[in-house]
Amino acid sequence: MTLKVVSIIAILFICTSCGFSLANIFPSKDEDLELERQLKILNKPPIKTIKTAEGDIMDCIDINKQPALDHPLLKNHKVQTRPTTFPTGLQLPGTSSTSKTFDIRQNREPCPAGTVPIRRTSKEDLIRVRSLQKESMATIHPETDFPNRSHVHVVNLGMKKGVPYFGAEAYIASWGLNVAGDQHSSTNMWVQNGPPDQLNVILAGWTADNAWITGCYNQLCSGFITIDTVITPGLIVSPISFWGGSQYDTKYLIYQDRPTGNWWFVVTNNNTFVGYWPKELFNHLSDGAETVAWGGIAIAGNNGISPPMGSGYTPDGNFRIGCYFRNIHFVNYQNKYQNPRIDATEEFVDKSGCYVLLNQRNCGHDEMYYCFTFGGPGGNCGD
Repeated sequence: MTLKVVSIIAILFICTSCGFSLANIFPSKDEDLELERQLKILNKPPIKTIKTAEGDIMDCIDINKQPALDHPLLKNHKVQTRPTTFPTGLQLPGTSSTSKTFDIRQNREPCPAGTVPIRRTSKEDLIRVRSLQKESMATIHPETDFPNRSHVHVVNLGMKKGVPYFGAEAYIASWGLNVAGDQHSSTNMWVQNGPPDQLNVILAGWTADNAWITGCYNQLCSGFITIDTVITPGLIVSPISFWGGSQYDTKYLIYQDRPTGNWWFVVTNNNTFVGYWPKELFNHLSDGAETVAWGGIAIAGNNGISPPMGSGYTPDGNFRIGCYFRNIHFVNYQNKYQNPRIDATEEFVDKSGCYVLLNQRNCGHDEMYYCFTFGGPGGNCGD
């Protein structure tokens, strides 16, 4: 799984499988020199280096010297190692849990105290960013029109506007998908605010692609501050769900620590505080969000063929086949969890015909409330 971070329009992804081909992409000599220069800036001198079982290299960097702090808006920012407030009812790390969902921290070597793991950026990562189809983050906004809108597909359940929201939470099922190098498919939740041309978005989930946002991703774009010694942007996570077998999900939470204005990212049932997006990064998320949503985003490749979304299967009411969100909550103005009300939700499924959302609300089990399944196989989706 890969965590992707972008400033102003901010993303943090955990992804289940990422593939990329460098075929037909060869930088010139000058471009290659520029890539080398960028790598020297991005890859800080490590205190310790850890190689993961998946083959990634994690550099343990002084928490106060991590790449996020290179962002010009964070010149005077002091790292916050713990939120000042928590949503009422949030189980804090170190407390007991009876959940059977898997913990992506398990069997991973932590960085030493005072350091955080930063996935080492490779030249291929930089080439990937330049080569992929560039779409504005505003593509997740159903009300926005784009010249290539038929190639961007969004399926989501969202809360109606009218009151500020201060966070979103859900358990999200993890599936492995096969996507081409120029396609994107992700399952995520997000909070957003601002007009379409100045949209501030914080989005978290998993993706089975390469980078798809304009400019940069992961720690190629500074801004997200990591505090955990294990979980970091760039982490690959397993196991994943598969048809006819075991199903795996993980809890994700984004919420605003209102006294500071920072937006925190929490993951796994053990409520690991991965890090946060500082308030300085945003123009329109200083006091909550106008929208929270949960769903999938797919972007077609250059040939117009769209990738699978969710589990890759069209949901039919069976949460063991369709990718699902369960235990959906938002954080209200009293800093309390709240289930979506049926009359306060909106469903959006684009007109592609490739993807479906089934708002089941319960999925047959009390512990699934509030829930829905979604996704589809993709293909030639048309307009």
